[in-house]
Amino acid sequence: MDELIKEYIISYYTKSLKMHGDRPEALRWTRKGQILHYKALLDIAPDIRGSSILDYGCGKGDFYLFLKENGIEVQYTGFDINEELIKLAQQKFPECRFRVFDIEKDKLDEEFDFIFLCGVFNLKVGDLKETIKDTLKRLFLHCRVALAFNALSAHAPNKDFELHYIYPEEIFTFAVKELSPFISLRHDRIAYDFTLFVYKDINKFK
Repeated sequence: MDELIKEYIISYYTKSLKMHGDRPEALRWTRKGQILHYKALLDIAPDIRGSSILDYGCGKGDFYLFLKENGIEVQYTGFDINEELIKLAQQKFPECRFRVFDIEKDKLDEEFDFIFLCGVFNLKVGDLKETIKDTLKRLFLHCRVALAFNALSAHAPNKDFELHYIYPEEIFTFAVKELSPFISLRHDRIAYDFTLFVYKDINKFK
């Protein structure tokens, strides 16, 4: 991804945080929408309790708060490119590990049971196809069990000019060819929104 685009994304969410404060709206969510997306992510497995997870693009740690409120104890790590969001997350949840991280520059030298990407590429900032594919490839190498990725569906009849939409069939084809033969795609939980699950070995859940 171009460095100017990265700077724009960082600036966009820093300004949004200042405007909205510690609320879902700072990351372009509503509380209801955020919860619906987090619940959809948990379709990844029957139970993720006790597992190590990476929340990639963690923002201010809202996914961890959701897990905590629902009694789902995990070994949580959060990565985000925005330092201000990470600082807030560290203040709120000192029991967790947060890190300012740029996957194109920083070395990832550890593995996680589950990796989650929630709304990471929802902001429209040019052509993100290759960036998304490259990010998923890099992360899946460090995933022991499964990875979950959600995005706005390009099949939506009405689109927000500020948001980025993806054809789910295109990302499915990429994933099954280049990541794993064990893929699940759900387009039924939230209207015109989809979640892709990529597994190392689906037999673990049978």
